[in-house]
Amino acid sequence: MSRPDRRDASQIRALHCVLSQLNRADGSAQFSAGNTSVLCGVYGPVDVKVYDEKLDRAHIEVKFRPDIGVPMTKDKWVESAIHNTFEREILGQLHPRTLVQINVQVRQGDGSVDAMAINATTLALIDAGIPLRATVAAATCAVLATGDIVVDPTQEEADAAQSTHTFAFSNQQTDGPAYVDSRGEFTMDQYDACYDMCANAVERILAFMRSAVEGKVVKENQIASS
Repeated sequence: MSRPDRRDASQIRALHCVLSQLNRADGSAQFSAGNTSVLCGVYGPVDVKVYDEKLDRAHIEVKFRPDIGVPMTKDKWVESAIHNTFEREILGQLHPRTLVQINVQVRQGDGSVDAMAINATTLALIDAGIPLRATVAAATCAVLATGDIVVDPTQEEADAAQSTHTFAFSNQQTDGPAYVDSRGEFTMDQYDACYDMCANAVERILAFMRSAVEGKVVKENQIASS
């Protein structure tokens, strides 16, 4: 099987991230895989408006913006997915009656945007020092018309696919994925194959995240001691 960028079916694109890029945010991360790049800024915990105030936990607000034009229905779906995923993972009870705002902006979209948005959000929350239950990472698979399954599809592959599947897993989760989105026509065997392929990809992404955060900490310690 030949892919447009000559990757193997189970090969993710080259990963890159930049932490603390936004000066006015409490934490930020730009996460890229190939030509897909997503920037996330986190603000908080800060004061919350009275009608959003929760007595026992922080209020989580997510805003998702596409790279071109105004948000459409599919963008609102991604926004909801990010909110639902991280509302469970953020230890909001440690900061009751406050607001944690998550702003996600697609810089360039070339497939797997929802997965990269989740990955950028995780790193931005870590960069902001927001306490989390676990570290979450996501990956996408596509079932092509030929029946072949590929991980981290480009937009060209996703547009031609019979179905696409995004899974998010945490580094401490044992009872299934933190997030699932499956669209299109597929068999249960194809779903299971996508699940396994995404789980393997997420292990590599989590290792990359860990290396990126450790690198930032080492750099900050070097600056502090100089």
